[in-house]
Amino acid sequence: MKRILIIDDVRDRAAWLKASLELAEYDVVGVLAWEQVNERSIQAASADMIIVDANAPGRDTLEQISLMSTTLEKPVVVLGGQKDSHSIQQAMRAGVSAYVAHTIQGEDLSGIIQVATARFAEHKRLRDELKEAKNQLVERKLVDRAKAILMSDHGYSEEDAYKRMRSMAMSKGKRMAEIAEAIILARELSGP
Repeated sequence: MKRILIIDDVRDRAAWLKASLELAEYDVVGVLAWEQVNERSIQAASADMIIVDANAPGRDTLEQISLMSTTLEKPVVVLGGQKDSHSIQQAMRAGVSAYVAHTIQGEDLSGIIQVATARFAEHKRLRDELKEAKNQLVERKLVDRAKAILMSDHGYSEEDAYKRMRSMAMSKGKRMAEIAEAIILARELSGP
């Protein structure tokens, strides 16, 4: 069962949303007003998803939403948002998984939640792939730098330098990047 945290300053709307979600067999783990929202209160709720009221007065809602969706890595659904394209684009940049600017009915919630969950999972997958690609690029640069050190200091060919690094990585149970870092560090310690 999906655990949902509601953030809404309007008690009647929050109560309707809570009842509608429970009727759709979701577990509502809490209802917070915007003044109660901080990282600790959200973590304590142990929610899988957060549904927020976008019309919270006196708050920088997008900043809070960005924190919730990226730092806490939870899908965020905005209900009652502004209908203009600028507000929608800002919300999407802040990490909102679903943005609903019109009045909804209780039966709409399951579909909205499914879309938000799928969109969040896809966005997370893309972020993870980008992070992995960046890490691979950094590691490759380390390996290339270490190969250059072995070639210049020991006269190895590029192929031999790579083979020696790979052999050492395998015999020590280390990643190539770790061996490369050790070679670079040893060079820095020995001087120019």
